Amino acid sequence: MERRLGNALGILTILSAILYSLFFSLERKQFPELLFLYTLLFAAFIGCCYVANKSTQQDFKLLPSFLGRWFYGSSLVGGLFFIGLILRLLLLNNTPHLSQDFFRFIWDGHQLLNGFNPYLHLPNDVIQSGANHIPNATLLHASMGELSSGHYTNYPPLNQLFFTAAAWLGGDNTLANVIWMRVFIILADLFIFIYGIKLLRLLGKPMWLIALYYLNPFTIIELTGNLHWEGMMALFLLMSIYYLLIYKKWYSMLFMSYAILLKLLPVIVLPLLFRKLNFKKALIYYVAVALVIALGFAPFISQNLIDNYTASVGLWFGNFEFNGSVYYLVRYIGYEITGYNIVQTAGKILPLITLIIITLISLKRRNEQPKVLLSSIVLAFFTYLLFSTTVHPWYLTIPLLFSVFTSYRFMLVWSFTIFLSYYAYSNDGFIENGWLIFLEYAVVLLMLIFDLRKGKTTIVKQQSIAD
Repeated sequence: MERRLGNALGILTILSAILYSLFFSLERKQFPELLFLYTLLFAAFIGCCYVANKSTQQDFKLLPSFLGRWFYGSSLVGGLFFIGLILRLLLLNNTPHLSQDFFRFIWDGHQLLNGFNPYLHLPNDVIQSGANHIPNATLLHASMGELSSGHYTNYPPLNQLFFTAAAWLGGDNTLANVIWMRVFIILADLFIFIYGIKLLRLLGKPMWLIALYYLNPFTIIELTGNLHWEGMMALFLLMSIYYLLIYKKWYSMLFMSYAILLKLLPVIVLPLLFRKLNFKKALIYYVAVALVIALGFAPFISQNLIDNYTASVGLWFGNFEFNGSVYYLVRYIGYEITGYNIVQTAGKILPLITLIIITLISLKRRNEQPKVLLSSIVLAFFTYLLFSTTVHPWYLTIPLLFSVFTSYRFMLVWSFTIFLSYYAYSNDGFIENGWLIFLEYAVVLLMLIFDLRKGKTTIVKQQSIAD
């Protein structure tokens, strides 16, 4: 049995490497082929998790003992670390093909590297002035798409710093810029693995569970492959929560600030910490986070920045729509009643509903308990996504990561079904398929119901044993 599991892990790793090579050789318009390969990758990933779980339960030694030297003596965990690293390095010099956002990342990086405030200049205006300071400016401008080139950047200062570092290291070579950004993103995932097993040990959970995030095809494709920075944001947030749970609140505050300075979304977590910190400490924590964020924005600050940045962020709530769930139902009802798209109205009301629900999660749940706090983070982000007008695949990164530390597995299911949203890119009009979106969310909601029922059953059993 032990030898068979070891052979299975090796075969699944080799198969995954081949499948990733095939996956990234296709164009995003080839949706059926991409979905087929993604399904195979997910099956191989589930197989690896089965092997890890089985070998942990039976205390099998599948891999050489030296692999566990830096992983608390667990050669299996060390092996999972290096398997994930190898699969990511195979993609090192690939150009992202499911997303074109990286062209804007490179553009912003060279803007800041050459002393131009990226928050004050539209790419359309810069290209008209010649853009001599940006290498390959014509290619970058044409490739980023009209939506990006016609709007001010909405990436916070710490994200801009990484863009600039990649531009400095990569120079005039676009592929070199891509590679350096990918190196940063891979490093973030490696540290997520390390801090993930620290947190799992703190909670008394099996260390191999971090593989649910680390080896997940969703994570490898969307972050390493497509160069989305949600992984870096997730790392800082994970470190913040870990340090909070081991009572190093100032470290926690700093990394929370870094997470928000990389992407704004981690502000969702702040109210969840209220019961954990209590009123006085929470107030100090919030003020300190606000000061660090203000310092991060200080070098760029101006009235134009405030106007441009808030306008760009506001567009995501009031104008854009992609892969929505509750919003699409509201939009349909709105069409039936008014005869036109009510995105701007819904984009103002749905965030208020989200705020109310997250406030209730913050005040009603016992978030002073680590396991409850971690589950609240998952539920809060799920609520945000459920009521959003736009849900791109990479938005799932944080709730997927934090679900690893809970008993919830609906985010694992969503990391598979979210790929159905890529159907929209298979046609020239970017037209979504309503049935596929229904299938995506229906399966996830059914799994959520199962998770919640299972959780209630577990609590009842624990109470019965205690009695």
